[in-house]
Amino acid sequence: MKYSAKNDRILTNIAMCVMLFTVIFTTDICFANDLVLHLSFDEMKGDVVEDLSEFGNDATFKGKTQLVDGKFGKALDFDGASWGEIADHSSLDITDGITVEFWANLRPSAGGPGSDVQTGLEKGTGWKAGLYTLAAWYRGGSLLQFFDLPADCRDLNIGDNIQDETWHFLAGTWDGTTIKLYIDGELNKELECKGTLNPNDDPLFIGARGGTQRFVNGALDEIKIYNYPLTEEELLTDMENPNAAAVLPKDKLTTTWARLKSK
Repeated sequence: MKYSAKNDRILTNIAMCVMLFTVIFTTDICFANDLVLHLSFDEMKGDVVEDLSEFGNDATFKGKTQLVDGKFGKALDFDGASWGEIADHSSLDITDGITVEFWANLRPSAGGPGSDVQTGLEKGTGWKAGLYTLAAWYRGGSLLQFFDLPADCRDLNIGDNIQDETWHFLAGTWDGTTIKLYIDGELNKELECKGTLNPNDDPLFIGARGGTQRFVNGALDEIKIYNYPLTEEELLTDMENPNAAAVLPKDKLTTTWARLKSK
């Protein structure tokens, strides 16, 4: 009986270890080099646009928006007072590296609070910890910005102006050390910027800051977020083909094993 009880305890411990490893391993697979948001705008169900990534980060839109002809299929047009909102989810709490990208066709700002900026995408209700934003138009240019990075990084990487009522592909990456801003597939601005990003519990906003200011006046298409920095080659592929699977890592299992072994 003692032998049997001992064996039972061993089996129980093994089972618990396997379960714990499975949870950790599965979590790492889900978040290892992933596309965490893809809004194609090819279809709208009521006021909702479904996320094509595996995470289901669907966006609900408020105000006067409408589907229009986009760069690929349909795009969503904003009237300068409308916006979208995505509930907070751990997949959107980026800390290690990031790519944010979209196609934009901008008109002059419609006026009102913060009209010197048109925010394409922003995580947070205001300038606070955990905020990251890709501004389609930022005080005469364009900008990828993070609250948590050093203060001298925030406004020193302003790229060229794309507010000219034609389609442009805007993308920004950060790899832990450098912010890179790309326009139409070419590196436009680069700034060394080391730091650490913190998550926040705020929604992700599309086309505005917090639904109250910095509204987009124009159309956005193929909005994507990756939780790692794409290379210039990968960005070009994504620019030319918005298929969500086009630039996803081919071997997430290898990536996950590398992460687990380093812990």
